[in-house]
Amino acid sequence: MLYHAFASPEVTTCRGNALKSFPTPAEIEALENYVFGVTPPTVEDLRARAGGAPLAVVVFASEYRPAVETVHRRHADMCHSRTGVARIGTRSEIHHPAARGYLPTVPGDGHAIAVSPCRYAAYVAALQVGLRDAHGPMHFLDPGKPTAAGDVRRDKSAGLRSAPSAGNRTRGDADRRFWIPLHKLFDGNECIAGYEISVRLAANHLNEKIRRAHLFFLGQGHNGGWYGPDIDKPPFVIRDGIAEFSTTTSDGSWLLKPVARPTLIEAAEYEGKPLTYRVPRSTGAKHWRVYESTLNLRPAEDSARKAPEYLHARHRLDADGEVNLNHATDIAKEVGKGDYWARHYVDYTADGWINVECEALALEIPRRLPAYSVIASPDFFPLVRQSQLVEWTDQSAPPDLLSAVWPVNPGRPDPLSSQRLAANLELRGAGFDPHDDTMTAIVGPLAPTNGAQRPLRPVSHVRASMLPDGASGVFAPGWDVSLDSAPADAEAGESNEKVLFLTNYGLGSPFPEDTMLCAALSSFWPAVAPDITRTFAPSRKYATATPLPDDVIGLDGSEPWDGIRGPIKGPDPDTLDYQALAYGDYVEAALAARFDLAVIGSVSATEYIARTLTMAMIYEALEATEPAQKANWTVLSFRPARPDDPDLKAAVAAHRRALDQRHTYRFEMVRHDGERRPHPDSRKFDRLIVPIKEHVLLFADPTIVLRRGTDATWAQPYERRR
Repeated sequence: MLYHAFASPEVTTCRGNALKSFPTPAEIEALENYVFGVTPPTVEDLRARAGGAPLAVVVFASEYRPAVETVHRRHADMCHSRTGVARIGTRSEIHHPAARGYLPTVPGDGHAIAVSPCRYAAYVAALQVGLRDAHGPMHFLDPGKPTAAGDVRRDKSAGLRSAPSAGNRTRGDADRRFWIPLHKLFDGNECIAGYEISVRLAANHLNEKIRRAHLFFLGQGHNGGWYGPDIDKPPFVIRDGIAEFSTTTSDGSWLLKPVARPTLIEAAEYEGKPLTYRVPRSTGAKHWRVYESTLNLRPAEDSARKAPEYLHARHRLDADGEVNLNHATDIAKEVGKGDYWARHYVDYTADGWINVECEALALEIPRRLPAYSVIASPDFFPLVRQSQLVEWTDQSAPPDLLSAVWPVNPGRPDPLSSQRLAANLELRGAGFDPHDDTMTAIVGPLAPTNGAQRPLRPVSHVRASMLPDGASGVFAPGWDVSLDSAPADAEAGESNEKVLFLTNYGLGSPFPEDTMLCAALSSFWPAVAPDITRTFAPSRKYATATPLPDDVIGLDGSEPWDGIRGPIKGPDPDTLDYQALAYGDYVEAALAARFDLAVIGSVSATEYIARTLTMAMIYEALEATEPAQKANWTVLSFRPARPDDPDLKAAVAAHRRALDQRHTYRFEMVRHDGERRPHPDSRKFDRLIVPIKEHVLLFADPTIVLRRGTDATWAQPYERRR
């Protein structure tokens, strides 16, 4: 009980008074080790507990959670995954004692982003079949149930492709075997009876996105300017300065912390000079093309990505210096012509593995299994966990809305923890098994869970998740992970059946190239992806799914969260003036530290879901449920409705209907029918003019929509009936 009191983010008061101090991570760990070591088991005890199942020393990312967030959802417990997720930032980690965790927001500095660390530990683990409502896994998959984004689907208009089925859909988790923690390993003679235990973990990480880009070019007959042995050196390949285990005593053991850097990305240099690559000509090319203004490297037929999907190509280096192609009158044409040197940029996202050494058990339990470590980009919605969206989707989302909220491409918002894929098989030192597809699953300890059901209360003190249910699954464009493929048996050659695996090097180089396109296309539901669709000139295919309020995108005169302001009034009546997507550049935003996490990062999961559901209701009220119909409408204005708004009072009075005060929103929607024109001022080549066919004012909550008609009267309310 004392351990629960120390570890739980729900224990913040004593006899009704707020606690003034909280235990450090090291103190919580000391008590945790005592729980495991107060009666040290023998190796024979562990074998008996495993029931004859194979044993191994396994590295897990581990996190204490209240009952509502555990695998079995009966009581507070530890949760574990063989995949851990840490995130980069521009400041050192910030520990929130009451929450017993970390958040990326930096008090007083919205433009700073704190790194999000991940805690690892070694356990004696047993190989067990999946068991629902016990050790798990969380997000238990039944036979035939689609995982991730389902089958391969193409989006020909955008050149995007969603992920293939993440694992064998004919096999459920009851037929899979998972490594389940049995007993934690820690230093000393109190861990396992008769042994002096010493545990050492080692972190190994790799970012080889630039190297992979040049290998891709060479494989397709283009000389990007570099080849071996240069491309085997930094920054083509980065191994150091990515993440390190903390040496601060109060942090406890094995807290992996990404290295904080002044900016999220940096201009790449090699041998003291700017590192550039020769941009290929895209006209008629099969393996690459220009999408908006980025160089898009195409995947293989099985959706495998051997290189970054997107390469930044807008900063040209000539003999006279650097030329910013964002100032060119037709940026897509300039990039498409190629045959110039573009500057490379590096980020310090990566993937890798966490090794374990424990000589004392070398004979009794010789097998050692590393964890898969993902060093991901920042989470712009740190209070929204991907698994919360999945739970709402499975149990609360109206069935007739599912196809409207999540069209076939990209599919439902599965987290990384529901993927059934191998870890990066190209990390040669890791020794990951191509047949081991349970790396990202979240499991509980191997212990009985037949205690009384505890109340499942919402967590009041939120923190960033270190486990894969707080990360996005496999999408394209990618966000946290990407996919590659390799022969299931490396010795069998190319003719052998291939297996898909997770990797970092298929993501954009640098990562903001993916970030903006994911966000701007509104086609992806990772909790980390802000929906900026309405900031740019309307797409002919994608519509807003989870709108950002007017103040976040700068429509109320405040500074936009990403430095790119939303639409303004056009030069003619019934027109709007938009930034063209091709001229939005998140690489420049990252270099200038424009992202304001304070503005966007306070959104809760409840608010995120309410916006999404209400937006879907708006489309239904407008009789726009198909993707093409939705794309003909854009959100001109979106904000929480003020109780004193005279239009809201008129709408409520007209129908005598009350709206949910927690989630009542004011929408201005405009229909444009897909028409876009160049700005009449030739100097504003980065702007597009959109003629407006219809302008509608609506007030809505997640269950009802009040719409003002063109004759200024309020139409019959639209309500969900199924």
